[in-house]
Amino acid sequence: MSVGDTSPALAAGRGAELRVAGLWLLVLACAAPVFALGLGELAANWMTPVYSHGPIVVAMALWIGLRTLRDEPRALRRHPALVIWPGVLMALLGIAGGLVGTLGRIGDVSAYGLIPWIAGGLVVSMGWARARRLWLSVALLLLALPLPQVLYWKVTTQLQALASELAAWMISAMGMSVYLDGNIIDLGVYRLQVAEACSGLQYLFPIVAFAVLFATISREPAWRRVALVLLAAPLAVAMNALRIAITALVVEHYGVSAAEGFLHAFEGWAILLAAIAVLVGVMLLLRAFFGRGTQRGPMLDLDISGTGEVLGRVLHVPPARAIGVLSVVALAAGVLVLVLGSSQPEASGRMTFDRFPQRVGAWPGVRGALDPAVAQVVAADDYLNTTYFEPGSMVPVQIFSAFYHNQTRGAAIHSPEICLPANGWEVSEIGTRELDMSAAGYGRFEANRAVVTKGTDRQLVYYWFEQRGRRVANDLAVKLGVLADEVLHGRSDGALLRFTTPIDDSAGGLLAAEARVRDLMRQALPQMPGFIPF
Repeated sequence: MSVGDTSPALAAGRGAELRVAGLWLLVLACAAPVFALGLGELAANWMTPVYSHGPIVVAMALWIGLRTLRDEPRALRRHPALVIWPGVLMALLGIAGGLVGTLGRIGDVSAYGLIPWIAGGLVVSMGWARARRLWLSVALLLLALPLPQVLYWKVTTQLQALASELAAWMISAMGMSVYLDGNIIDLGVYRLQVAEACSGLQYLFPIVAFAVLFATISREPAWRRVALVLLAAPLAVAMNALRIAITALVVEHYGVSAAEGFLHAFEGWAILLAAIAVLVGVMLLLRAFFGRGTQRGPMLDLDISGTGEVLGRVLHVPPARAIGVLSVVALAAGVLVLVLGSSQPEASGRMTFDRFPQRVGAWPGVRGALDPAVAQVVAADDYLNTTYFEPGSMVPVQIFSAFYHNQTRGAAIHSPEICLPANGWEVSEIGTRELDMSAAGYGRFEANRAVVTKGTDRQLVYYWFEQRGRRVANDLAVKLGVLADEVLHGRSDGALLRFTTPIDDSAGGLLAAEARVRDLMRQALPQMPGFIPF
């Protein structure tokens, strides 16, 4: 066939490719305002140590998806009878998530909307039966997303506790004396603080992602691949605890300065590479013990041939007509974002806590400052940390409040339920209790009540979340309320309010502590609205 005969066909093919590419670019342009905040949040999180694995996870998901399409080329051919309505629903769900997150100025929520949006686009393009073969690639993208703040702190606290206990056990097994006080490992000459950065969360997600990748490209039987994935999370915890234990060993033999150098050297990618080596070693051991004489050839399928061609073939997939509907919906959502998203949160007009009275009623008080490390974790815009003394007995009651101008960006309220165990206090009793503070202008509301112990010391703790005129006891309800109020009223300010007093069995015990805390509440709460606006 002559060149002249093929030119029209080539031109037609290129024209079809351009039309398909242009339509998808139109869809992306329409959706850009809806997901711009989420993409910015992802980029910012990927620059932090905890989520720096994000781009690698995205690359893994893309590669696994291309391999799937390469091995099943029929997935790139459309058929008139393809079922696409599940994709339309998923895409609409993604747009809704992006819209709510953007209008509520919560980038995480907007970013979460990207997952159903991507999944919906795949289903609309290929149909449900074929697109669902890419479920692993889409699911893997979840590991690239930042955790919601409530879940982040709960997971971090649990990982800190696990790392502290396991590291203390390892140190003791090495023959060294060690005392564990919450998340503080006391070695006598040196105290190791297992802080947020030492929780190991920054290792958990990438190690799980690499385990999934190895399991996907492995030629081993299914049960070994499942075992590899199940090993990933315990391995991340163990590697982090081992890092802390080795630090203690370095302190014992080489001093504090050497230990600090080791901590900086043996973190991040060093831990990840060591964990990858362990995963590969486990795969080799499983093959050696259970695959002798039955398996030949390479353990991992690293063949990348043909994956590049798949990208070109994607442009030949004619989108369904539903993609036009999604474009219109995305465009409408984008216009809504541009119109409503320009409004600014209302100014609270509050006074700063340094003006809060040091004497309330007959209760004298002493103002204190948080430790710089604690203040950095709390990350409040303003805080109150004052200890008042009961008239006559002079038994202390501490009032602590952390105020945040905006709870949708960056820092957020930390529940004492999370913070207290990290400081060595054991929560022996926790629940909600109704308080009647009508005389103080606060009405009746539910507050969290806890009894915490540390050795022979006991404390009574009351706390709740002040949320723009509402008292909320549940931290998840706080997040939902913040999202709703940001969208509807342009406000997301709020505060934690906590009252703490010791329980002395020789001076009335728990009943006296209850009466003491409630008495101070009645004296102090009438002063609060100027500092924590309704």
